[in-house]
Amino acid sequence: MPRRAGRSSIITKTNFTRGVYPLMSPIRQREVLNVVLLQTLATNPDGIRVSEVNDLISESYTFPDEWYRELPDSAGYDALKAQGYADWRAIPQATLIELVKTEPQWKNEIRWARNELRKLHFLDTSAPRGLWRLTTTGMTAARNPQAHIELTDREQEIATPRPVRQRTTTTHAASGPTPQMSERERLLAALTQLVDGLPVRELELVVDIARVVRRRNLPDVPPAT
Repeated sequence: MPRRAGRSSIITKTNFTRGVYPLMSPIRQREVLNVVLLQTLATNPDGIRVSEVNDLISESYTFPDEWYRELPDSAGYDALKAQGYADWRAIPQATLIELVKTEPQWKNEIRWARNELRKLHFLDTSAPRGLWRLTTTGMTAARNPQAHIELTDREQEIATPRPVRQRTTTTHAASGPTPQMSERERLLAALTQLVDGLPVRELELVVDIARVVRRRNLPDVPPAT
């Protein structure tokens, strides 16, 4: 007769929580973004304008999908409450970005990372307003972040900048409108060609415009309570 498996051989959530099986280490977003911000600011010893920091990070790093979850911006929370939404987390993402201006979660966390670098004396608090600049200590730390902010292998992989993609005019020309396209297809192709070369800040403006247009077409239905 085949031997029946005992209860202890079954992998269950309880077994994991009791430590019977090793848990996979969670990715510590704050620590990773501390290193990302440190390395980004180190690319310019004279400092980087706050408005450009997120652009540089977007161009150089790829984060886990959940870090791109959209959150209301600072004014969005009150705007949602004024519209009758008690809990923004209950609003589907597609609807949320139509209702208020949003930002990816990682951008929100970058502001906290900035505070962490300041506490470590890596950030120059005497820099002009609107400019983030590392101290001499911060520049030294950026040469070997692991000595100050230890990361796991997976976290280090996320905190490693990717090669900058080189854009080519050939790609743009191939994606442009052609006489065989329908009017809708031509408009989509022209829009794709336009936004492909835009920096992140200008892309955000395009999203804001789309949000206004979309809201004009939303039915005037009060949120569910």
